[in-house]
Amino acid sequence: MNITEYHAKYYAYELTKRYSSDNLEKLITPLMDAQVDLNPHQVEAALFAFKSPLSKGALLADEVGLGKTIEAGILISQKWAERKRKILIILPSNLRNQWNQELYDKFFLTSTILESKSFNAHLKISNENPFDRDEIVLCSYYFARNKAEYIRNVRWD
Repeated sequence: MNITEYHAKYYAYELTKRYSSDNLEKLITPLMDAQVDLNPHQVEAALFAFKSPLSKGALLADEVGLGKTIEAGILISQKWAERKRKILIILPSNLRNQWNQELYDKFFLTSTILESKSFNAHLKISNENPFDRDEIVLCSYYFARNKAEYIRNVRWD
């Protein structure tokens, strides 16, 4: 069966409407093609984040090596399937490249690393907010703190 881009969008839309955000069934479709071996605690963390009363984000603070990238990938995959594109990930600067690569390798999600050089280059080309893009943006804690005003002016998904 050959599925067109239109059909894929339609099916994704239907699936997002069929289940509530805190339902495990809702996570199955975005993860069907993911290249990860999930652990129960990672699925539980994703479901917890979807149930968050704040619902505008989550703080993942597991111990080192327990799979925060995978937990975030689960959440982002679902948001992406819902056509939500303005996603910001703030992380230690030494992990930006790792997350960029793992999101692509494991979830087929592309992301952009925003740092001073790319930020300034964007401002030279366009007078628009470099954070205001329909894509996953990765930046460091320090950079986010220094550019907080730009971050506040974006309607994040």
